[in-house]
Amino acid sequence: MNKVLWMLFSLMVLTACSSSEQYEPAKAPTKVTFSLVSDEGVNPNIWGEASPIEIQVFELKDDSMFMSSDYDQLKTDYKKALRSNFVKNYDYVLTPGQFKFVNAFEVDEETNYMGVMAHFAEPELSEWKKAVKVINKGREYHLLMLFKDYDVKLDRVE
Repeated sequence: MNKVLWMLFSLMVLTACSSSEQYEPAKAPTKVTFSLVSDEGVNPNIWGEASPIEIQVFELKDDSMFMSSDYDQLKTDYKKALRSNFVKNYDYVLTPGQFKFVNAFEVDEETNYMGVMAHFAEPELSEWKKAVKVINKGREYHLLMLFKDYDVKLDRVE
């Protein structure tokens, strides 16, 4: 009798813990957050004074068109420059010394890269764009974007 009760108890515990749908992280959309940080001396104007900076963040199928496009092409018409590699974009403005955190969002299932473009006062003297690879399913990324003088630094953290 004791053995039967033990088996019945075990069966109840096992069925109570089971679930009809199992969570599969590989099928869940990737989520991204980012931090945008501008240095106190970012984007100096002709008098050497720091000034606000416009920033665009892109979701891309591939980074080849983004990395091979020049500043004027992307600034004038980024959709035309990026062609079929363009998925989505996000626009921001940072003042010197500002920190901005962007809450988690799901990337599109076609997104394989995240790119950042900074609209510096002197683009020919700057590192104004960067891109990083992302996996579009089952991941969580934090992107750190640092803007200092005329340079962009982009780091991905999983």
